[in-house]
Amino acid sequence: MLRKQNLYNKAVSLRKNGLSYNEILDIVPVGHGTVSRWCCNVKLTEEQKNRITDKKRNTLLIKNLIETSIKNKEIDRNWAEEAIDKININRDSLLIIGTMLYWAEGYNSKKNHSAGFTNTDPEMIKIIMRFFREVLLVDEEKMRVMVRISEKGNINKAENYWSKITGIPLKRFQKTEKLKLKESSTSLERCPNGMCRISIYDVKIRRKINSLISFIKVKMSPRSSTGQSKNLLSSR
Repeated sequence: MLRKQNLYNKAVSLRKNGLSYNEILDIVPVGHGTVSRWCCNVKLTEEQKNRITDKKRNTLLIKNLIETSIKNKEIDRNWAEEAIDKININRDSLLIIGTMLYWAEGYNSKKNHSAGFTNTDPEMIKIIMRFFREVLLVDEEKMRVMVRISEKGNINKAENYWSKITGIPLKRFQKTEKLKLKESSTSLERCPNGMCRISIYDVKIRRKINSLISFIKVKMSPRSSTGQSKNLLSSR
């Protein structure tokens, strides 16, 4: 009985402070009908009434925004799925995809004339490895991997992880680079296996990639600045 009286006093006190019934229910473990019955005679100020009204309006607005966002995500996902289904993913597609990935994330070493690619995304690494192997036909013996990871990270685990992702044995791994990060850095939490750097020590491969990028620039870059372009997907 004492516990019920304490709950009653707590609910009434919260109501007098301007809380809505739902807010009171988050604090006082009773049913909605009980709170309504206990607090029905508590008079609220106009300011308190306006706050509760605004909160209800905002809650409804947030709910509608969330529902709209979920619906739009589904629409966009369906569009992407339909667009991909129209494309014949073959060696030609892999050539374009791999070249664009290298253009964005690859690098050419001036020191040893190697071609390299670095990223933390395992799926991206898998795709670029397919490009190297299936399109460029890179000699496996000319590929090396270096892991770059926080000095607090698990190096053995990271090396084994990237060996599995790349399909490159540990014997062709270079010495892992340990990074000294700021105490506030969240890199290790976001990327517990660090980043994977793939190097290809073959100047011929490097020239091929650079030539592919040059030709793609010519073939795919807009020739004018009018802003008019053809919708390639809708024309299929």
